[in-house]
Amino acid sequence: MASLFGNLQFGSIVTDLLPIHFEEAFRAERVVYFSKQLRASKCRLGCKCFSLKIMSALSGHIGRSATILQNLKGHTSDVNCCDFAPNFTLVTGSSFSPDSTLLVTAGDNGAVCIWDLVHRSLIRTLFEHEGTTQALVFTPDCQFLVTACSLEVVKVWHVQDLIDTTTETPCSPLTRIDNIHDMGVFSIDISKHIEVDENNPLIRYYSMASGGCNNELKLWTIRSRVSAKNKNLTHIEVSICLSNVLEGHASSVTCVRFSNSGRYLVSSSLDKSVKVWDTNKDCTCLVTLYGHQRYVNCVAFSKDSNIVVSGSTGSNDKLVIVWDLTGKISLNNELFALINSNSNGVVETQIMDTTNRDSNECSLLEKIDDIFEGGVNSCCFNGKELLATGSGDKFIRLFKVGEENNNVEELGNSPLEGHTYAINHVEFSKNGDKLASSSLDGCTFIWNTQTGEKCLSVPKNGLSIKVCRFSPNGKFIITGGDDEKAVIWNVDTMEAISVLEGHLDTITSACVSPDSKIVVTASCNADYRAWAVETAKCLYIKEDAHDGGIQSCDFSDNLDPIPNTISDRQYYLLATCGNDSLVKLWRISVEKLNSVVNIEVKQWRSLQGHGGNVISVRFSPVVGEIVCSTATDRQSRLWAVYGGHCLYVLDHDSIVTCCSFNSDCSLLATGCLDRTLWLWKLPQQLVFQTAIANKMKSRSKTVAEWSNRDVIKWLAEISMSKIAQNVRNSGLNGEKLITLTEVEVCSGLDLDEETSKVMMEELKWLKKLQLDIQAFCTVDIPHEFLCPITHEIMREPVRCSDGFTYEKNAVAEWFMSGKYTSPMTNAVLTNTTLIPNLELRDSIRKFLESAEEKE
Repeated sequence: MASLFGNLQFGSIVTDLLPIHFEEAFRAERVVYFSKQLRASKCRLGCKCFSLKIMSALSGHIGRSATILQNLKGHTSDVNCCDFAPNFTLVTGSSFSPDSTLLVTAGDNGAVCIWDLVHRSLIRTLFEHEGTTQALVFTPDCQFLVTACSLEVVKVWHVQDLIDTTTETPCSPLTRIDNIHDMGVFSIDISKHIEVDENNPLIRYYSMASGGCNNELKLWTIRSRVSAKNKNLTHIEVSICLSNVLEGHASSVTCVRFSNSGRYLVSSSLDKSVKVWDTNKDCTCLVTLYGHQRYVNCVAFSKDSNIVVSGSTGSNDKLVIVWDLTGKISLNNELFALINSNSNGVVETQIMDTTNRDSNECSLLEKIDDIFEGGVNSCCFNGKELLATGSGDKFIRLFKVGEENNNVEELGNSPLEGHTYAINHVEFSKNGDKLASSSLDGCTFIWNTQTGEKCLSVPKNGLSIKVCRFSPNGKFIITGGDDEKAVIWNVDTMEAISVLEGHLDTITSACVSPDSKIVVTASCNADYRAWAVETAKCLYIKEDAHDGGIQSCDFSDNLDPIPNTISDRQYYLLATCGNDSLVKLWRISVEKLNSVVNIEVKQWRSLQGHGGNVISVRFSPVVGEIVCSTATDRQSRLWAVYGGHCLYVLDHDSIVTCCSFNSDCSLLATGCLDRTLWLWKLPQQLVFQTAIANKMKSRSKTVAEWSNRDVIKWLAEISMSKIAQNVRNSGLNGEKLITLTEVEVCSGLDLDEETSKVMMEELKWLKKLQLDIQAFCTVDIPHEFLCPITHEIMREPVRCSDGFTYEKNAVAEWFMSGKYTSPMTNAVLTNTTLIPNLELRDSIRKFLESAEEKE
């Protein structure tokens, strides 16, 4: 049945116990790909990106935080390998989650580290295995993680428990089995095929295989059951039972892998053999493959199960062998169809890495030092190009930054005159049609940004007004200053809506939550207060937030700032800075029960690095991946919000008083006390990381676990937000979506006939896609239905700015791995916007239905 057609020597020894996979988590980064000649592909992760991941991963296993100690530069091309000095913990295994948002690594000290690939941060480290953790595998729906160690123990974890950072409750495995293999486990794998109980769709069955030191393969069935615990939480029961034992190897089983369909299993052993098993026919051994001269470490199936690759190690072998299981394949076969772009384009396998095309350093575009007659106290961007400044010379100045050449020009209607003393703060409204300014003269003015004319003002205060901030919804503006009061004003009439009193010293800063429901005010007295806009009631007081007083505060624009949460509480992320040289990030959660608002505040990060008082802090727009701070140490710093480390330090000639990002995070403006304005170009790496952070969504919850809020989010994704209110009123959740029929769901929502038809179709496919995890289609698939990156049939096709359509997660992974170009043309993309291609999606669905009927 099998014919050995290639013993391919790579010229170097195959890494010991290195797993071989045909499908990588970053689908564009194939370790091995096939064309006319079989060869090892160049790793295209990029020098800096790749090295940082390795450094961070190892630091988690030796008990350190994920901090970059130093960027080592000098390579002009990809870094393909790195090593540490002896006496460090050995990383013994790793596994990507099927949705590519998580990486799990294991160490010989028993540690298991869970990494968030989207936000590039260590989520959690487990020290639950007493022996060396030798195997890790996710279930295909990303619901569970299975770990195994050298002391014969296997544990099953709920992934949501591992990645939820909103609770400090220690994680415990859902279940465990002991003595799985005498003398330890070498390898485990889980089939991509999931079975659902016919009588209860909330019960799922997974097939797991294990191999170990006792020469046996064992097949296991993992059963999970989801049940509602209360309104927002679910209870999950998991059990494991042995279903079969496969004997045939004469020595320890080093690796086991299921085929894509789950029917076949391949195993390798220290007995130098590779065996292929049929799990549907009494688990019989179909063939034994001999060809290695030393023990075999690892094996893998191709997606169509026609090819097996095996790797060996030792002083004599050094082979990776490709086995043809059909007898019909030769080196002249194209093992996948190359997907060509339009004329003058290139094929995917010809695309080279572009991570070094642009510098990954912040660069100074321009330093303006001949305009201002006083220190620059405040600056604010509107969109990509318009920049406003307020300075000690009483003037507000407007600048335009050229989109192509980044030249900075002062507008013709600048400067804006009206204040009689130094400007303390300037800010644009969200839509950019208004500009607010507050001053030492006690005045707050609203300016028309088009004409530069003063159109409104609040009643003059006898004391200095330190801050003026617009609400995101544009309905009000908040001011605060030396009179220890904050006032919320109606933007249209400039009438006072409410007065917020309680601070015992000057209010230095204020900010409004992205949904315009919460206001935070901060003072020199080192306290900040959270207020409900609707009632003007103080919800929370944080005393002694910063030693010596708070200088600035800011809310992240992101309404889902804490990744991987399952609660229906609304979370916000607040940044504060002060005279203790620290920047602090605070996690605020709010839940409204009837008329009572319950608020919880917890310090989430403390960012340390400045050598002086920190004067201002601002989040990057939209998703808030980066935060910038400025200080008296003549530095501004860019911090990774989720990693907690400093990304860049920008040196200035004087005290840095203010900062502002433009809308796409490509530019940063900073103002200084020495009357200078600095404009910085941010690395494309940061721009793209920010742009794609909200495109990579971890499917950490099954549909059965969806809350009512999750259902409403799903409706928005499929362009059916018009029925969101019906869903909200009915309390429809995921469990009902799964257990009720499509007709019952639509009937309960009181939908019209046309909407019901569309909704029933969406529900049908929602249920199918929950189970059809990367299923391999055996029929010929039309060329246009295949993703150019994965060469697989698309489930969520999206159109990119290059005009081509890709699988949503695949192109998001392309961006996340450092690509700034089109996967098809290699041209630099204008943006990272992904537009759902619903027409193509519907055509693919019709094709799959037809193929299913034929099969």
